[in-house]
Amino acid sequence: MSATLRRYVQEHPLAVLTALALLPRMVAAFFSGGYFAHDDHFLIIEAAGSWVDGHDYNNWLPWNQGEDPRPSGHSFVYVGLHYLLFSGLKALGMTDPKALMVVVRVLHALWSLIVVRVGYRIALRLCDRTIAWNTGLFLALFYFMPFLAVRNLVEVACIPFLMLGSWRLVRSTSPSLRELFLAGLWIGLAMNIRFQTLFFAIGPGLALLLQRRPAGALAYGGGVLLPLAVFQGGIDLFLWGRPFAELSEYVLYNLDNTTTYGVLPWYNYLLLLLGIYIPFLSLGVVFGFFRRTDPFLVWLPTVLFLAIHSYFPNKQERFLLPIVPLFFVLGHVGWETWRRSSAWWQQRTGLWRGISTFVWTLNLLVLPVLCFSYSKRSRVEALYALRDVEDVRGLVMEDSAEGEAPMPPLFYGGLWTTTVVPWTSRDGDLAAELARYPSAIRPNVVLFFGTEDLVDRMARVTVAMGPLEVIGVAEPGVLDRTVHWLNPVNRNEAILIARPKV
Repeated sequence: MSATLRRYVQEHPLAVLTALALLPRMVAAFFSGGYFAHDDHFLIIEAAGSWVDGHDYNNWLPWNQGEDPRPSGHSFVYVGLHYLLFSGLKALGMTDPKALMVVVRVLHALWSLIVVRVGYRIALRLCDRTIAWNTGLFLALFYFMPFLAVRNLVEVACIPFLMLGSWRLVRSTSPSLRELFLAGLWIGLAMNIRFQTLFFAIGPGLALLLQRRPAGALAYGGGVLLPLAVFQGGIDLFLWGRPFAELSEYVLYNLDNTTTYGVLPWYNYLLLLLGIYIPFLSLGVVFGFFRRTDPFLVWLPTVLFLAIHSYFPNKQERFLLPIVPLFFVLGHVGWETWRRSSAWWQQRTGLWRGISTFVWTLNLLVLPVLCFSYSKRSRVEALYALRDVEDVRGLVMEDSAEGEAPMPPLFYGGLWTTTVVPWTSRDGDLAAELARYPSAIRPNVVLFFGTEDLVDRMARVTVAMGPLEVIGVAEPGVLDRTVHWLNPVNRNEAILIARPKV
């Protein structure tokens, strides 16, 4: 690094970190299409896209639920922002779903830069410039962050709000009532995106009470409640005639379904943290986090979030994402501060240099792969291809090979009124099933998921629908194939698109 460049980095670290973070995120925005999991598409994009086109994909709106409407337990703030965005873009003439999603990913990429900038500032407040720079560099270039940053996961979209709130809590050793109120505002906005950040939100209030600052706790609590009252309360009052209807339903649903989606051991999230930050760096980060409780106003809410999620039986990995950057900042600062004062490590600088080389080499190898990864490619491309097929009255999702037909991302086909028939039976009567539908909406396109026993499966469908012609094949992406290779439980299906011959 030249002296001029080194000087610029030293004088403008935030600008350099922002630029370094922006590059992989913009690459991911343009080249990492598709969706990561069920929720980041079907609970956000599919819902908002259908509303713009005059439909209601999930039947969340009360006027589409019949005589006894009931809230679904979802926040309408984040999906509502997508509805406003899609409405505006379509008013400007942008209707192609892939183009719409590029805009969505670009906006999310820019939004995620707050995490890097604020993470650096928090680290700088707690330590020296060198440690803060290294912390910010990891936040900018961690292999998984650009890929997740451009997804529509509420667990990720809420992170900048949590980081902004945490920054307000640590800007000074004794934040003023104004700072505490502003911290509450940011964290309250995070709760509007992801209800479960409530477990983080109660932490600063509890810490202030433990520090015997009741006025500060009230100021902070008022900040949290204000955006909740305005957004959650206001939207629910308009839709359901009472405030916090969706939040109440969300709590009830989770209490009734604590084990519905699987049960994992209490230490599962600790193992996740030990893996996601890349061993052996991850060992240092986890050690550094639990070694020191300073700053207590953000350490305690992070611990509470981790502890409550570890106690709850249903543990999906993405649930922990809201605290992953902040946990890293606190843990990395704690580790580096201790390591530099440790006589043992001072005598083994070469060992840590080797560990750092391994971590960065592995990180920089995986980073571009994820930035160019097209997740759920075959499903997206199959539905997108149907935009050019005339008279699509309905879809048969044929998956008798695996016995679990995936939901089609109708947003990419614009097929909101299309009949969808999941078909997983090897010996059922498909003809009788299709006969239940009037001819105007009777499925006339078949999507075969996977190539296992494909000849026999097509023969069985031919009996029900007549001779078929193949009109397209959608192949899985590199990420889908890799994930399947790592764990065959994950689907890696090619999708063959067929319809009865005319």
